[in-house]
Amino acid sequence: MSLGGIPKDTRNVVLGAGPLAAGLGFSQVALAVFLPLEGISVTNLGILFTTLGLTTVAFSIPFAVLSDRYGRKEIMLVGSILSALVTVVPGLTANFVILEIAAIVGGAGEAMFLATRNAYLADTTAVNVRAETFSLSFMTFTIASGVGTFIPAFFPLLGTDILTAHRITFIALGLFACLTAFTVQKWAIKTRPKSTHKGILPRKSFGVIMKFSTTNLLIGLGAGLIIPLIPTWFYLRFNVTDVFSGPLIASSNIIMGVTAVGAPRIARRIGLVKGIVMTQSMSTIFLLAIPFCPTAVVAGVLYVIRAVLMNMASPLSDTFLMNMIAEDERAMASSFNVVLWNLPNAASTVVGGSMLNSGSLSLPFYLCGVLYVTSIVLFYTIFRGARPELGSTIYS
Repeated sequence: MSLGGIPKDTRNVVLGAGPLAAGLGFSQVALAVFLPLEGISVTNLGILFTTLGLTTVAFSIPFAVLSDRYGRKEIMLVGSILSALVTVVPGLTANFVILEIAAIVGGAGEAMFLATRNAYLADTTAVNVRAETFSLSFMTFTIASGVGTFIPAFFPLLGTDILTAHRITFIALGLFACLTAFTVQKWAIKTRPKSTHKGILPRKSFGVIMKFSTTNLLIGLGAGLIIPLIPTWFYLRFNVTDVFSGPLIASSNIIMGVTAVGAPRIARRIGLVKGIVMTQSMSTIFLLAIPFCPTAVVAGVLYVIRAVLMNMASPLSDTFLMNMIAEDERAMASSFNVVLWNLPNAASTVVGGSMLNSGSLSLPFYLCGVLYVTSIVLFYTIFRGARPELGSTIYS
């Protein structure tokens, strides 16, 4: 992957997301262990996660509208600041009310940052280097998140109790994450669409957004059945704890980030549409093989391969969507896609958990595979004639 064509300032903004991603990655795995040890009930822990997720969804579209109308930099900057500051909170207090407020603020910050980031990258890059830009963005965020996820593995070496180690790390990573806001302020240029759309709905690109998001909705629905529950599945199937699954997930994140370097090459050789279909299809094959694995190690290897292939499609999908959308509706398109992926994903996780709880350890994989195949076939049927590599092609 050649980075030379990516504008220097855009490249610095992309790489600058690493500190924030590390904090978010650590929080993702650490909160589920740390807060119960601090006396937070599992029920309240679930409320915090739900609040964070729903707040992110609720704020995504309003901030996308503002981004498309008034520009990207300021919203992305404030979002990175809020997300960094919220990372510090669990290290300072175990008060549930304060943590709930932090979840609301963090959800708003995440919505501001994520709703504008892809649109900003599309605004500041030419079509011929957009795939490289989104691949670099995916690599940076995924590898840094994986590093953050892996940090708890070093706590036994620190010579302090686990609670103190968590508190120190939350505070340190929160402060470190402020570097992301610094890079946005220093290198992000002020971009604003040449024209702005009226109203909330993206009228010019509504057709392509809904078609794309419908196929992505099926991916989110299928993934929710088992992917967030993989550590639980490993425990129930092989009686291994997060001592095994934690480093496994961290390793898969890092490998995903490294292998994303191949995504632009795939796009150049066979095109974005065929590239997305190929990587997702191969991933589904490995997913369906996992329930038949005789050992945790074999299942872990297949899980990593599955994750690498499925997530290699992520920068290709981001490039595809941004190339197909009108300039003044990019943030809205990104937000619609986030909302229509996250809501079914969260809902199906409850269903997948019920299946595992009832002893149906293979069924979530099968249903996930069916939804993946349906999404892939639908995506190819709808978009096989599209040429997003050539730039914006608006569908009605």
